[in-house]
Amino acid sequence: MKLRFVSHASFSVESCGVTLLCDPWLLGKAFNRGWALLSPAASVDWANVEYVWISHQHPDHLNFPTLKSLARQERQRLTMLYQKHASDRIPKVLQGMGYRNVRELKLHRWTPLSGEFKVMCGSCGSMDSWIAIHAEGITVLNLNDCVLSPQHLENIERLVGKVTILLTQFSFANWIGNNADERGEIARKLRDFRHRVQFFRPEATIPFASFIYFCNQENSWMNGFAITPRRIADLNLPGVGFMYPGDEWNSTDRVLHSIAAVNKYMQDISMEKTIDPTPRSVSSSTLQKVVNGRLRSMRARFGRLLIGQIKPFTIYLHDLDRVLLIDPAHACQFLEATEETRDTARYVMCSQVAWYAFAYSWGWGAMEVSGMYSDRLPNEPNQMAFYLNLLATELLPLRGVRQILRTLEFFWAKRAELTYRIKGKLSGLLASRRYMASSASRR
Repeated sequence: MKLRFVSHASFSVESCGVTLLCDPWLLGKAFNRGWALLSPAASVDWANVEYVWISHQHPDHLNFPTLKSLARQERQRLTMLYQKHASDRIPKVLQGMGYRNVRELKLHRWTPLSGEFKVMCGSCGSMDSWIAIHAEGITVLNLNDCVLSPQHLENIERLVGKVTILLTQFSFANWIGNNADERGEIARKLRDFRHRVQFFRPEATIPFASFIYFCNQENSWMNGFAITPRRIADLNLPGVGFMYPGDEWNSTDRVLHSIAAVNKYMQDISMEKTIDPTPRSVSSSTLQKVVNGRLRSMRARFGRLLIGQIKPFTIYLHDLDRVLLIDPAHACQFLEATEETRDTARYVMCSQVAWYAFAYSWGWGAMEVSGMYSDRLPNEPNQMAFYLNLLATELLPLRGVRQILRTLEFFWAKRAELTYRIKGKLSGLLASRRYMASSASRR
């Protein structure tokens, strides 16, 4: 078996005469041009690739510039692999780009690709997925961006068995605070990384899916907080080794050239970066039209009663010096920008980022990942994000009998995850009530 690292979250596994490539991102920027690759991607010999697995719809994994760059003949030849999700939108998107061979992987089942080369795809949350690759007695587990509880890790171990090589994210990949790590994301990420290594105890752990830099004036401050490869290496966890684009691991010598890879990454980090200026402003009328259109689609999809429960909130658009009031139950309107309305607005961002957040069903999620904003209530969830995520992932499409059956199949495959998520929520509620009762008795 040969494992070759390509870039960020992309690597290939070659065995049994076939090659599987995961999440290729070779070109362009992602998340409203808020992310750029830290290090140049290695080249890919597409003629020797038979399968391409896409983990989820985020553009650093489902990268349109990369997929559209392939010749028509290559698109028609390749077999694209994707999770059997409740929605078939992503398979249709791939087919629309000319990838006519799209194979949906049934969740949590081994699927043979060639000889003893087989894969298992699992689901996490509303869109993320992981993949296990098994051949030649070796199991490679790619956890990608999945946020996994200890119970979920235990379930994956039961399904997959002994892991030889683990690939997992090591740095944060979204907004973490207002010029500070206000949500403790760094400590949580380090804790999760350490736990995964200690839980699976693989022969080798390859930290990945974090090799980006925040490339816009609106989010570049987060570069100073990113967890570096050096910091991970200094944890001295057993078997942890980095791979630089183009590096290879094979089952004969089983060696990772981690020190050299870390040095190369640290050199890339130290280099002066191109930071794009604040995006060009969007007019108030255009922004208002887009926001009202998205609010109407939310009410049409989920009903005015549910959407009406979302609290109105304001956004200060610093490039326009205007304050936008968003009332999901009705519409949006502009308020006079005064010292009070500026200072009390929940969010601060430029008008283009606000436009992007509502122009696309995935826009709000992309905004949260890009980090091109600030939030004065960082620990208070915005209910609107929940409904926009349902729109973006089409998690609950119930149009027709066939679609209902597909959705039920998806949730049945996730029944173990749903069970411990519900138990976790209930335990949290009970603990909160006990704490409140204890506090009241002390008073």
